Amino acid sequence: MGEILRSNGADGASDVCVLLTSELVTNAVLYARSPIVLRVALDASLVRVSVHDDSPTPPSPRSAAANDTSGRGLALVDVLASTWGVDLNGRGKEVWFELTL
Repeated sequence: MGEILRSNGADGASDVCVLLTSELVTNAVLYARSPIVLRVALDASLVRVSVHDDSPTPPSPRSAAANDTSGRGLALVDVLASTWGVDLNGRGKEVWFELTL
C-alpha cells in the first residue's frame, strides 16, 4: 500500500496509512476471528481504507497503561486519521478510516 501511495504522489500519507491499516487488520484478526476483506480506495485528495469482518461487535477504544503492549490501536486511528468510523451491516461490520492527501 505504501508503494501505491508513493507512486501516486501521496508520499506523506504512506507511513500513516500503513500503520492505521495494520491496526484495523490486527483488530479484525484478533477479535472477529473470521475472514476479513480489506478495501483501499484512492483519489487525488483522499485515501479510504476499510476492513470488513463477520463480527457484529463494534470495536471499543481502550485506555492503555504506559507499560501495556497493546490497547492503543483505535486511539492511533482516532488521532492520525482525518475521519474514521464503523458501519454495521447484516454480515458483520466494516471499520474504516480516511486520510486527506
